[in-house]
Amino acid sequence: MIAHDVVSYVCTKTGGISDIEVPVVAYSYEQLETEPLNKNYLLEMREGGRAAVQSPDPDLDETVYDGGYPKYGPVRGTVLAREVLSLYSAEPDWGMDDNLYISPLQRLTGGSQGYRHMRYGFFVFRVGKAHKRAEYYTRMAQTVFNRGDLYWGLRFSARALHYIQDILSPFHTKPFPECFLPAGIWRPKELYFITYNYHLNFERLVGYYLWQGEKTFIRCIEESKPVQIDDFERQLLKTVHIIRRMAGPLFWECRKLWGESMSKALYKISVDRILSIDISPRMREYVCRWFGVMSGFVKGYIERYVTSYM
Repeated sequence: MIAHDVVSYVCTKTGGISDIEVPVVAYSYEQLETEPLNKNYLLEMREGGRAAVQSPDPDLDETVYDGGYPKYGPVRGTVLAREVLSLYSAEPDWGMDDNLYISPLQRLTGGSQGYRHMRYGFFVFRVGKAHKRAEYYTRMAQTVFNRGDLYWGLRFSARALHYIQDILSPFHTKPFPECFLPAGIWRPKELYFITYNYHLNFERLVGYYLWQGEKTFIRCIEESKPVQIDDFERQLLKTVHIIRRMAGPLFWECRKLWGESMSKALYKISVDRILSIDISPRMREYVCRWFGVMSGFVKGYIERYVTSYM
């Protein structure tokens, strides 16, 4: 998904950490962070900046959708804990997981980025390790918190939030409903474009309104109730199952919007096109339901794994 920072920012309102300031600390955890990252990834310190993915490739750059919500305060050696969680919950999309070889199955998710950010379920088949990435950065955050480093404890927690939000996004759980397979199996190239374009452009549509601070969608996040987390991975995968049931209905809503128009090439929806779309009541209902389930887990995570260290 995009606009991770908005979801994290709104969810921290219930976590009791919004006004706590922590000192900004340089990275010094090369020995602790043992799982491979893209060798070309340059770690960024973006305090006071924006979370949107910036890329010289216009097909990948998301800044066109960024409306400036939330706004981050100035940095004078310290930063609000809430802003660290918000800003850096977007960090894994800045190139960390690109250009890696992790598993032969990553071809089914478009590469190492998809393999680490999704958990596809199709019939009884499962592929993708987003849940393991969330667990990995949770362990790192706890280790760092226990060393007294609040900044990097928060930043590793923010990375965990990214993978939680991704694995709890409908098109990260199922590329298309099983019943659509017969229609696409004889035209695999078109099936690929439809799957890719529906996924990204649905998230761009929703992400645009999150970055505008659109009140209805923000309220869906605000009103969700924190989940009590006792068994992290088990409860996360159980919640994935709930989200996966939303993927099919949302696919068909995208089908109503775009039909075959996205079946020939990669397509990036423009802001003008977004503004021309009248989001159907059914799509809006499923988006709000999705936000409620996802943000309830995010709030529970913050309460269980972050707030106690503040």
